[in-house]
Amino acid sequence: MSGWIYILLSSVCSVAIAHFLKAAEFKKLDTVKVLTVNYVIAACIAFLTPSGAEIPSNISEQIPALLLAALVGVIFIANFFIYSKSVSKNGVGISVAAMRISLLIPVLLSTIWYLEPLETRQWIGIGSVFIALFLLLPNKRKMIREPLSAAWLLVLLFVGTGLGDGSLKIFEVEFLSLVSKEQFMGTVFLSSTVVGLIVIFAKGKFKFTRQELLLGALIGVPNLYSAIFLIEALERMNGAVVYSTINILTVLGATLLGMIRWGDSLTVFQWTGIAATIISILLLVS
Repeated sequence: MSGWIYILLSSVCSVAIAHFLKAAEFKKLDTVKVLTVNYVIAACIAFLTPSGAEIPSNISEQIPALLLAALVGVIFIANFFIYSKSVSKNGVGISVAAMRISLLIPVLLSTIWYLEPLETRQWIGIGSVFIALFLLLPNKRKMIREPLSAAWLLVLLFVGTGLGDGSLKIFEVEFLSLVSKEQFMGTVFLSSTVVGLIVIFAKGKFKFTRQELLLGALIGVPNLYSAIFLIEALERMNGAVVYSTINILTVLGATLLGMIRWGDSLTVFQWTGIAATIISILLLVS
């Protein structure tokens, strides 16, 4: 199958996640329950997926990788919760754009920690990321006056997504030879599940509605397969082309979805921010 098909499928999965999270907020469902079901489904699929990788049988060698996976799981569910709230408050397109420009964080990790050099255009991309994020933020004055305003959700989303992606970069470089991708992602999703269950028990609301179970399952499948399709595309095409195309398609797709399906409206500054997001992504990974 052509790599372009996998690029399209990965983007569709990412946009589908945003749509289902928006639906969960619209129906006023318990977001934590929906996300917990999502991670249960994703973890089951990941652990049941056979891996052809040869990994060491010594468990002690795998402990650092599994601890990293547990930490990433906490970041994932916290960021997904922020994502869900941001989709509700700020709209689908703006939230997805804030997530996609967080590519800056793993890029800086690669440059500073792993000493992978950046070209001039990529440094320009780093600068344009901050411009894009500023333009995307709604009600900037309110953001300063009210620390809990919707604009701060975009900042938290940017940081959380970047930390999650950066953690996966660490896994790829440091631990891929010790733990298979399926085992690592299964542990990530299992950790997210545990965090979700702890929150549910703390709230004392144990009953799941049918809609929460359904939407959780609907999110879990694209949540896992967006990564699988990405890997399939990377096996067939240049990584820079894959990453830039997927990010651009996802930002544009989520923006159109938000406007057509959910009635999201964007200011002139935010449209400029969307354009700056695309330019930033192109400069960083092309």
